[in-house]
Amino acid sequence: MCGVVGFIGSGARKDQRLELVRRGIRAIAHRGPDEVGLYDSDAFTLGTVRLSVIDPRLGQQPMVTPDHRYIAGFNGEVFNYLELRSELEGKGIRFTTNSDTEVLLQSLAHWGLDALSRMNGQYGFVFYDKWEKVLILGRDRFGERPMLYTERDGTFFFSSEIKGLFAFPQVTRELAPEKVRRAMRYWSPVPGETCFTGIESIPPGHILVVRDGRAELSKYYHGIARQSAGPVPKSFEEAKTGLREVIRESIRLRLRTDYPLGTYISGGIDSAVVATEMSELLGEPLTTFSLDVEDSPVDESPFQQAMVDRLGSNHTRIPVSRKQIRERFPHVVRQCEQPVHFTAPVAYGVLAEHVGLSGVRVILGGEGSDELLAGYDIAKEAAIIERCLARGSFAGAVDELAPTLIDTRHTDPSAADRILQFYTDRPDLDFALGAHLRRFDTEPVDELIDAAGGRDDDHAVLLRRLRADFPDFDRRSAIDRSMLIDMHTFLIGYGMTCLGDRAGTGFGVEGRYPFMDRHIVEYAAALPIEWKLRGTREKHILREAYADRLPREIVDRPKFGMRVPGAEALAPDGDDWVSDVLRPSAVRRVGFLSPAAVDRLVERVTATEAGRVPYPYNHSYVHLLSLLLMDEFLVNGFRVPEVDIDRIMMRSIDGDHDPVGAAAG
Repeated sequence: MCGVVGFIGSGARKDQRLELVRRGIRAIAHRGPDEVGLYDSDAFTLGTVRLSVIDPRLGQQPMVTPDHRYIAGFNGEVFNYLELRSELEGKGIRFTTNSDTEVLLQSLAHWGLDALSRMNGQYGFVFYDKWEKVLILGRDRFGERPMLYTERDGTFFFSSEIKGLFAFPQVTRELAPEKVRRAMRYWSPVPGETCFTGIESIPPGHILVVRDGRAELSKYYHGIARQSAGPVPKSFEEAKTGLREVIRESIRLRLRTDYPLGTYISGGIDSAVVATEMSELLGEPLTTFSLDVEDSPVDESPFQQAMVDRLGSNHTRIPVSRKQIRERFPHVVRQCEQPVHFTAPVAYGVLAEHVGLSGVRVILGGEGSDELLAGYDIAKEAAIIERCLARGSFAGAVDELAPTLIDTRHTDPSAADRILQFYTDRPDLDFALGAHLRRFDTEPVDELIDAAGGRDDDHAVLLRRLRADFPDFDRRSAIDRSMLIDMHTFLIGYGMTCLGDRAGTGFGVEGRYPFMDRHIVEYAAALPIEWKLRGTREKHILREAYADRLPREIVDRPKFGMRVPGAEALAPDGDDWVSDVLRPSAVRRVGFLSPAAVDRLVERVTATEAGRVPYPYNHSYVHLLSLLLMDEFLVNGFRVPEVDIDRIMMRSIDGDHDPVGAAAG
């Protein structure tokens, strides 16, 4: 976990540039507790913070090529850096470190943008050509690491977090009501958007090139742009073997680090597969962790223990209480910089804190498998609804749908007949958004947010992005469309951001996610849907591929997502931050919230005497608190923290006079 922040074309004096970039570094210092570095020239200024994972002694940033032409700042990992390094050395390129950052630098210097197709990793990078005065910002294929940017009065700013951009006085701090509404409707910002005016996110698999004061965004990754992009295995047995091979290779690459490794045991099949392959590849007892969430409707512990017993791992169970959820939620929102609908990021933060204190610096997780292999109930719903729409009848659909609602009922207890009524009441329904349409259209966000446009306008924005990235989007099946939407909203915009990237910041922990490897994603995309979803059995091929290597109860267990107390743990109760952010003046200050709708929503939450706040008001209330906290922390009350960055300043490069210099002391 590292971070970058900087700008190009400021026209400021050197002392002004250094003051600006130091503000930016302080704003993202929590991302890199080990080292700080900076590069400054008249045209380009870059600050970096580093959590060292590979080559802690020599892998300092920013990095510069020996001819002083190219400069790089890097957040993330290039997992196949050893193979790329060997290839470059064969071409006569010499290396001075053992780090993957230098491999990224030399790869881009040697191959140009063609290097991106060679790299396997999770990253956001900055690459500057000093001779041509061209800046390139890039993000990995599936958005595992962030990259944000904005332009103000001819100066182009970039950062790994929005807080880094807000550290620059030139950047306006303002919530954008339409973008906020979309983020709440889709449970994450639309790819490329943030919730703030004028601040954009580089979409996954894209680069941004800034040349002569103009910025051009382009897509470099097209691996799953079309459904028929990859070859289909000849048989199910061949497909199982192939899936095991790409999973094992992905995990092998992600074991590369100079620090202790660990993994998370959730009780489900995804983490069990990752842990099993890790154990066999390492050949030694694993360090594993699991969460014990207070008041969770699903007891994961028997399944977690079965896996621990199978592995013989050194295991720690970490309790998560309602009290922690309430106390830590404001910090989580400040880290995530977007509305959150679940409180799961709090639990992930508790996990990261314990992992960091244990001495483990890199932890592997099973995120991504559900979106690739039809792991959610939404895929089953999509298949049934599409069949009903095709035959023009919903006869018998209740009996077909009801048994499939296994995991969903813990979040949305709507009965099958009510779900089907949503579709039967809309004979002219546009089913482009698949089964997600029901959730998107029943979110009460339009009552809360007073902004231009509405539901149809939001759908048009999301569909425009999906159709641009996937030219055959409308010709795909409803299941495939639903999985793509899951991947590009819930997984990338929420899972990889709030759970994957932000939860570990401040605790010195880096998450790695083997299922997000391009080879697994492309392999899964080419598989027939009936191999992924067989009847009501989700992730069928993954279960069969590992049936002989995992405890039977885990192989046969249906999907259950982690459930953490949400709205019921955050209800107004006494004189703490919840009551403070809900005060009428705070609601009015946002500027586009409906006070009457806020009052009605809060009344629904406080009227819940026992159990869980009903869907969809549970998510809407957590969203509301998130938005109010964003306004407090990131807009009206934003402050650049006072952090002693000089204490860990390891590299300071004067790009105009001293091309490569070490920090004094």
